[in-house]
Amino acid sequence: MSPVGEGGLFLIQFLAGLVIFVLILRFFMRATHVDWRHPIVNFVAKVTNPLCAPLNLVLPKPGRWDWSALLTAMIVQALFVVLLGFLTDRSFSIGLIAISSVTEILNQMLDMMFWLIIIQVVLSWVSQGYNPNTAIFYQLAEPILRPFQKVIPPIGGLDLSPIVAIIAIKLTQIIVVGSIAQLGQSLL
Repeated sequence: MSPVGEGGLFLIQFLAGLVIFVLILRFFMRATHVDWRHPIVNFVAKVTNPLCAPLNLVLPKPGRWDWSALLTAMIVQALFVVLLGFLTDRSFSIGLIAISSVTEILNQMLDMMFWLIIIQVVLSWVSQGYNPNTAIFYQLAEPILRPFQKVIPPIGGLDLSPIVAIIAIKLTQIIVVGSIAQLGQSLL
């Protein structure tokens, strides 16, 4: 592939990844009940509303789980895989496109959970007290950490649940998502 073609492919991959990131962020924001008056949340909602609107007509009204955001992210990923096949003169089966879309969305969701935990931990070290600009990270990370905090109590005032949560997230990526991806590789 020529450098111009590689540059175009990079740009398409970047834009698709950005759209998928914002859609997954919307899904997490709805699932964790963040404050919708926050400027970042408001921005994400306004940017993603046009993308999710067609599926919102078909799917049940979004409650805690914004399935239209997740399904839209999968459709964008599937379109990217089809476009990638077209640009590289390869043909992918529908099964491979579906598995690739599912694994990529799962990986991005798990990566987002990982980074939300990391950001929340770092903010807990540097930001004391309530700060409306950083509160969104606590609101997003707290539901992820809560199940781990129920099992692992603080030891000497130190919360070790983020470490266990990160290990669980990474093991899920390696074992579960990796197994699904391996299934997809068999379809090549």
